[in-house]
Amino acid sequence: MRAVVRLNILVAGAFMLALLLSLFGLMRQAEVDIQRELEAGMAVADPLVRHMSRTSDDLKTLLTTDWRHLKLFRLPAGVSPPALSIEQVPEWFAHWVWPDTIPRIERRIALPDGQMLVLIADPEDELEEVWESALQVLMLFCAGALLSIGAITWGVAQGMRPFGQVLAALDQVQKGCFTARLQSYSVPEANRLASHFNRMAQALEREQADNRHLTRELMALQEKERAYLARELHDDLGQYLTGIRAQAYLIGEVADQPELVAKTAPRIVNDCEAMQQGFRRLIRSLHPVILEPLGLEESLRSLIEQWQHSSGIECCLNIQALPLLDDETSTHLYRLLQEGLNNVARHSQATRVDIRIDRQGDALQVSLADDGQGMSTGARPGVGMRSMHERARYMEAKLTLSSIAGIGMKLLLELPVGPETMRSES
Repeated sequence: MRAVVRLNILVAGAFMLALLLSLFGLMRQAEVDIQRELEAGMAVADPLVRHMSRTSDDLKTLLTTDWRHLKLFRLPAGVSPPALSIEQVPEWFAHWVWPDTIPRIERRIALPDGQMLVLIADPEDELEEVWESALQVLMLFCAGALLSIGAITWGVAQGMRPFGQVLAALDQVQKGCFTARLQSYSVPEANRLASHFNRMAQALEREQADNRHLTRELMALQEKERAYLARELHDDLGQYLTGIRAQAYLIGEVADQPELVAKTAPRIVNDCEAMQQGFRRLIRSLHPVILEPLGLEESLRSLIEQWQHSSGIECCLNIQALPLLDDETSTHLYRLLQEGLNNVARHSQATRVDIRIDRQGDALQVSLADDGQGMSTGARPGVGMRSMHERARYMEAKLTLSSIAGIGMKLLLELPVGPETMRSES
């Protein structure tokens, strides 16, 4: 059942209850008022009728006059007057307000001819007034109920309209259409709801655009990595294999010439050594195997030494405390710092980088700060920055970025080092 229907039923029920209570009070008060009115009328009419009934002309006038609240009957002695009939109001209403159990108010006056003049208080006029008052109360309550229901229906319809539009907009968002927006409303609560929804839709639309951009960049990066591997295998390792094959063929052809064999064999050894170095360099770029024999601290020092040599930027590593982390965490931390250094080399134009690792309570703090140009206002993070955030999220760590244009940029990683992360302290 709709909310407006339930609310209207509740309002109608409240009006009905109030109407019944009002009618009940009106009826009970009407009984007291009718009793008082009839007794007062009888008290006034009794002496007047007694005085006028002494002469036949006055008695005839009394019997032909239409008395309010009184009925006069001239009856033989010992005969009871007829029952009063009430025709102006419904019979059930008359019995409810003025039941038959109420004693009838009457006076009997003996006439000179031996008959009796009977005065009976007649409640019909008073009952008619009560009936009219009850009808007025009923009409007023009905009009009030209809106006209230109409106002509630209109108000609820106006108030529920934003919710219908919100549901329609949510359906569009569910279907992937993040361009859905809500209009402004005059109701402050609905306007706040629309404002929150619009901000949410804008964030989703921006995130969708970022994801598409990231997907394109990841695909481009994947193709770049494949091209790099193909180039390394072809230009470097492939060339060495070709040279080794040619030199081995030459040895086979000049086997009877020891001097030429002795001269060619060292070349094969040198080409094999160069090919081995190329393989190591290629494998190191794909996976930091150096972590396994050396550990995280020495691997970081080796990484920084190689990075300084390739980038020409001074880098200082300060390790105050470094717990012995599990393999996955060590790999992610190594890659995160590697990506941070690569970003410095590509974008910052820095001359110095400082890396500090220290433990503060239950957290390992890793900071990387440079003295470069910083990040420009409004710049969107690229694949490298996103990968660092994803690695931090995987480690359940917090990664924050602070940048001042012309001064430099600082990355701060706060990594929890609870029992589930740390095996032991070195």
